[in-house]
Amino acid sequence: MKCALQVRVSINFAQNYKMRLLKVAVAAGIMVTAGASAIAQTADEVIQKHIEAVGGTKKWDAVKTIKLTGSISQGGMEINMTQTVANDKGMRTDIEAMGQKGYIIITPTQGWMYMPFAGQTKPEALPADQLKASQDKLNFRNTQLVDQSMIAKTVMQGTDTINKVPCYKIKVTGKDGNESVCYFDSKDYYMVRTEVKVKIQDEERETYITYSNFKKQPQGIVIPMTMGTEQGDVNFKTVEINKPVDEKIFTP
Repeated sequence: MKCALQVRVSINFAQNYKMRLLKVAVAAGIMVTAGASAIAQTADEVIQKHIEAVGGTKKWDAVKTIKLTGSISQGGMEINMTQTVANDKGMRTDIEAMGQKGYIIITPTQGWMYMPFAGQTKPEALPADQLKASQDKLNFRNTQLVDQSMIAKTVMQGTDTINKVPCYKIKVTGKDGNESVCYFDSKDYYMVRTEVKVKIQDEERETYITYSNFKKQPQGIVIPMTMGTEQGDVNFKTVEINKPVDEKIFTP
């Protein structure tokens, strides 16, 4: 009797142990399959899904001008900011701080900066390298990476986590030669971070922008209303799309 009981216990243990191993194997198989599926996606496929997630090419092509109004949170101080873009014609960023108003203007051929709160007494031309690094933003579609015609090359660099969000990491080279590393939420394909190298006063440094608080606009496109930078968070409160823009604002 004792021997038979031991046999039954051994059989039950073996069956239970086998079942546990089977469950572990199945779970492992699911994880491996999921991981393989995620990595199997190409960089171009991820970017295409991103474009679709934020409205699609047709709706973005209909955007000709955009004006974003908000503020920058910096050191406990709110700095008013307005950014106006007329695609391929000009971009102007107006900043108001300490009772003074400044701006940065970018056009296809020239750029200027006027920051009185930084000691400038008159507008100054942007250095050629800074101008070149900024000119890809003359079309708002490029800042949101929704124009594949402006992309020369993409390279999948695996996955990473940004603010606890699993992301695809992709190196993007634009047709202008500028390079950036972009992170896309692996769930909804929104772009949540970009990293670029810029030259400031002959010193190359890496800078970044994080994107969050995504809002769908009446025109059907999705725009991040919060952009995080080293200088502070930019929180946009209003968005105006395809409103007339006086191109005179793109001259100092």
